[in-house]
Amino acid sequence: MSRVRTHLDGDWFARGLPGNLALGKKVYVDTSYGFHSALSERETGVRFGDYCGSYDRSTYVIGPEGEVSFGSYTFLNATYVYCNDRITVGSFVMFAWGVILTDTWLPSHAPIEERRRALAEAAVDPDRRLPPVATPRPVTIEDNVWIGFSAVILPGVRLGRGSIIGCKTIVRDDVPPYAIVVGDPPRIVRTLEPDDGESARKRAIEEYAHHL
Repeated sequence: MSRVRTHLDGDWFARGLPGNLALGKKVYVDTSYGFHSALSERETGVRFGDYCGSYDRSTYVIGPEGEVSFGSYTFLNATYVYCNDRITVGSFVMFAWGVILTDTWLPSHAPIEERRRALAEAAVDPDRRLPPVATPRPVTIEDNVWIGFSAVILPGVRLGRGSIIGCKTIVRDDVPPYAIVVGDPPRIVRTLEPDDGESARKRAIEEYAHHL
């Protein structure tokens, strides 16, 4: 499917952004280089909500059937996103540098024949797309989540609203809302009191206005 690519002012990478990249208001993308492997054939391969930021050459490796969406005010710093099916990220989510977010993972027990088949297919593909060896499983990250540097979010995981993932944590299972999770294997070390609802937001704005 042929789509017109968008070129960023001053971008050193000449290929430009994919034609099926949807950008909300005031979205910042540092370079189109991070999207050189965003090869989704869907109507919208990657969607950014309003006021998002993609910094430090965050990389998006999206297969033909992949679809990724980010809510408003979500920020990615040197994040690696690998998607062959569906990754859904909410609003006000922060990715520290080096986070890996993937809906497809090569199992350690995968037969060597499957790996050889995937490499052979990639070798004859003009775009060098590596087909998934395992079945993709959608990933969902709810609003107000903070993910520490070099954490890994594996296929099929849901991160609950307001949760915090510690640096270098490898998340294999769902995380409850407002839980702080660290380590490998991950463990919940604390559960936060919900403070990001409408009433709390209104109270914070009023307190801020009072000090102006």
